[in-house]
Amino acid sequence: MRQGWGDQLRKLRLQAGMKQQTLAALLKISQGYLSRLEAGQIRPRGDVRLRIERLLGAPEQISLLDQMMLTIRLCPHMSCLIEGGKPFTLLASSAGNRSPRSPFHQCCVDQPVSSPDLVSFMEGVETLTGLREEGTLRGPAGHIWHRQASEGFAPMKSIHIPISTGHKGWMWNIITIALSEPDFAQIEAQWGGRLALDGQASLVASLDHLTRETI
Repeated sequence: MRQGWGDQLRKLRLQAGMKQQTLAALLKISQGYLSRLEAGQIRPRGDVRLRIERLLGAPEQISLLDQMMLTIRLCPHMSCLIEGGKPFTLLASSAGNRSPRSPFHQCCVDQPVSSPDLVSFMEGVETLTGLREEGTLRGPAGHIWHRQASEGFAPMKSIHIPISTGHKGWMWNIITIALSEPDFAQIEAQWGGRLALDGQASLVASLDHLTRETI
């Protein structure tokens, strides 16, 4: 490891305007571990060392996907990235999904999305994936569904945004909010069902509403 790497790491973080929590998430380590690294109290080993050296060697090479995954991991709302084809693997999950109030709280990153709470959600993901693979869906889509929680069905709304990762790969960026039953019924009537494909005025209005709800 190069001389003064702890100081370089701290300097890079400050120049980028990052908090320790943000850089720690990017390096996949704890904030406390990063603090000790920057202070030169410990020396990293294995994968952590390689990630730090890549970052110090070419900080501008942090990929857009890495930045997106970092943003989602720190998001206080219910947001996630899911692999675009089967098995539908959870690629990144937000801070908001760690609460039991989130239907995604039992899901593990790098594992297929599976939870009794998400049966209806995953049916929607499969339907939208099929539409995208057929070429019917080319942009964002809306989906209303019910969380099958132990205390009963809870209405939810998700916006699914397909994102290309190159080489014909893609993933879903999904933002979710809880609804009241009256809102669920109103949206279902507006959409004429539980799905809304891109280009529909009702979906644009839904995205505007979702943005206001999550700020």
